[in-house]
Amino acid sequence: MSRVVAVGETTYDIVFRKAQPTGAVVGGSVLNTSVSLGRLGIPVTFVSRMGNDQVGELSIDFLKNNAINCDYITRYEGNSRLALAFLDEHNNASYEFFKADKAPSLIFPEINDNDIVVFGSTNAIKDEGRNSLLLFLNQAHDKNALSIYDPNIRECNPLELIEVRKKVKENFHLAKIVKGSTDDFQRLYNTSNANELFSVLSKYGVEVLIITAGSLPVQICTKSVSLLMDIEPIEPVSTIGAGDNFTSGLIFGLLAQSQLIKQLGKVSENQWRMILRHAIAFSTEVCRSEANYISKDYAEKYLGC
Repeated sequence: MSRVVAVGETTYDIVFRKAQPTGAVVGGSVLNTSVSLGRLGIPVTFVSRMGNDQVGELSIDFLKNNAINCDYITRYEGNSRLALAFLDEHNNASYEFFKADKAPSLIFPEINDNDIVVFGSTNAIKDEGRNSLLLFLNQAHDKNALSIYDPNIRECNPLELIEVRKKVKENFHLAKIVKGSTDDFQRLYNTSNANELFSVLSKYGVEVLIITAGSLPVQICTKSVSLLMDIEPIEPVSTIGAGDNFTSGLIFGLLAQSQLIKQLGKVSENQWRMILRHAIAFSTEVCRSEANYISKDYAEKYLGC
């Protein structure tokens, strides 16, 4: 089975409803993806950093209990990163982040041609450690590994946006699949039209573009496929891990048809529909709970289907 190498930040999420804290979980965009994959029995190596504090210990123990390889997590003296997640009346989250004390360089594993690399969010555009990240992504690109990038762009001022666009463009050049939300692309390019965006991203080497839009249909574009996939209407309990678990379902679906991973341009519309059903199922399941990842019970039942 292919290994997933997931590169991202670890946060400790404290969740608020109506200005009151209601719970806390280990989080981080790529971490959420990793945990769901680990619960499905998929080998995951998580590349991150965290402090030698109690939050760091809680996070390491949690990851190991979910079958995540933690050999490439860098520890440092100081406090780990925290995030406050405020849920509105529709259970959509806004965030305030408290940065870690330090940002030591990440240590990356050797990459193999059958690996899947997942990266994204603010970790993928930070100045700290960017050179080592780009070196690793270039090695993955040269090895013809499958790289999946989720920009997950936060609101920023116009001056910051210039630098963000530059870094995101560099990341696009090193990704085969780009999966983002309509908010991401509206912030970056003032459009979320998948066909328009794919005509630009394909020039950078992106082979697949997937755009999520909350409860609205998912858009996907490749050189041979352009389609919409409907989302099951639900009343969400929390949307914190929705996009992250869409990514985990996407990877699960790709691995279920592993012979297609090296031939993304040849995947048919029907095959993409089967792959995206997993992505939508995982995203929907997470929205039904306050967790950032699918439950172990759900993963066990899903594997038994």
